[in-house]
Amino acid sequence: MATIVAQQAINGIVLGSLYVLVALGLTLIYGVLVQINFAHADFVTLGAFSAYFFMHTLGGSYLASIGVALLVGAMLGWLIAIFAPLQRKGSELLPLIATIGVSVMLQNAMLAWFGPVPYAFETPYSAQVFRVAGTFFTLQSIIIIVVSTVTIALLYAFMKLTFLGKALRAVSQDRETAGLMGINPNQLVTLTFVLASALAGMGGAMLAPVLVLTPFAGASVIVKAFAIVIIGGFGNVEGTILAGLLVGLIESFTTQYLDPGLIDIVVFGLLLLMLALRPTGLVSEKREENV
Repeated sequence: MATIVAQQAINGIVLGSLYVLVALGLTLIYGVLVQINFAHADFVTLGAFSAYFFMHTLGGSYLASIGVALLVGAMLGWLIAIFAPLQRKGSELLPLIATIGVSVMLQNAMLAWFGPVPYAFETPYSAQVFRVAGTFFTLQSIIIIVVSTVTIALLYAFMKLTFLGKALRAVSQDRETAGLMGINPNQLVTLTFVLASALAGMGGAMLAPVLVLTPFAGASVIVKAFAIVIIGGFGNVEGTILAGLLVGLIESFTTQYLDPGLIDIVVFGLLLLMLALRPTGLVSEKREENV
C-alpha cells in the first residue's frame, strides 16, 4: 500500500511539474496585463513539434530540443506582443479576440503542415527505468522534475531579485506610475509575453513524450492550466505552483483508486468547489504581490 502511494506521488509530481510550466505562462500574462492569452495552448503545441523535428529530423539530442522549444516559444511570444498595444485602446476584449484569432490560425496552419495523424515522440530516456524501494521511475521523469524545478527557481529568482523582475512587478501594480518612474511598460509587456511563451514552448517539449502529439495537443493541456491558475489564485505565481502540483497528484491518485475517465470530473469538481468556498484561490490575490 505504501509503495503504491509513493509510486503515484512520484507520477503526480512529474505530471504536476509539467502543468506548472504551462500554467505559469498564463499567470505571468494575467499578473502583469490582466489578460488571457488563448494562443498559449498553440505555443505549447509548436514547442512540442519544434522539439520533435529537431530531434527526429535534424538528429539533435532531446535535452537540446528542450532549449530549441524554449527559443521557439520566446520568438512566438515576441511576435504576439504586437497585439499588446490594443490594451490601450479602451477595450479589454480587443487583445482577447486577437489571441483567439491567432490560436485558430495556428491550429489550422499546424493541421495543414503536420496533418491529423498523431506523432510518436520517443526519447532514449523513457526506456531507462530505475527501481528504488519498490517504486519505478524513468530517467525521463527525472529530467522533467529537474528541468521544471530549475526553471521555476530561476523564474522566481528573476522576478524577486533582478531589476527587470522588480520592474515587471511594478508594472503589474500600477502601469502608469511605473511609467512615470522611468520604466518602459511597453518593453516589459513584450518581455512578459516572451517569458510566458518560452515557458509554454519548454512545457510542450517535455509534454510531447507523455502525450499524443497532434496539432491540437496543447488544447487538452491548456484547459487544465486554466483550472490550475484559478485554483491557485489568478495571477499568483506561488499559488500556481501549489495548484499545479496538487492537480498532478489528484490526477495520479484518481487514476489509481478511481478511474482514469473520472480525472476531469475530479479536477473540475475541485475547481467548482474552490470557486464556491474560496474564489480567491489557494493564495489570495494581491495585486501588489502577484508577480
